Amino acid sequence: MAPKKRKALGHNLPSRHARQPGTNLVGNEVPSALIYRETKSVMQGGSRKRPWVLEFPASRPLSADPLTGWTRNDDPYRHIRLTFPDCDSAVAFAERQEWDYAVRHTNSDSSSSCN
Repeated sequence: MAPKKRKALGHNLPSRHARQPGTNLVGNEVPSALIYRETKSVMQGGSRKRPWVLEFPASRPLSADPLTGWTRNDDPYRHIRLTFPDCDSAVAFAERQEWDYAVRHTNSDSSSSCN
């Protein structure tokens, strides 16, 4: 009789780290991404399809540079903003990158089939 293979316990599994945006490097401090549909501007008319956006919320506050007084930002994820034609493609991209994400729906997105 062959010995049974035992399943690994949760604490024996390697920790899962998400990939850093724009690279194949693995990072342990990648924040959760937010997926949402842009709201229509008051100045826009017609029925143009609005894109879905994947971006990271600000994790560090803006600060003033002590020498010049200019506003500076050392948050590397604040400037990342990706657009997608539909919610499913944004979710698929986030899952391929192994990012944690949250989908925010509005009242006008009730016809969407996204999670």
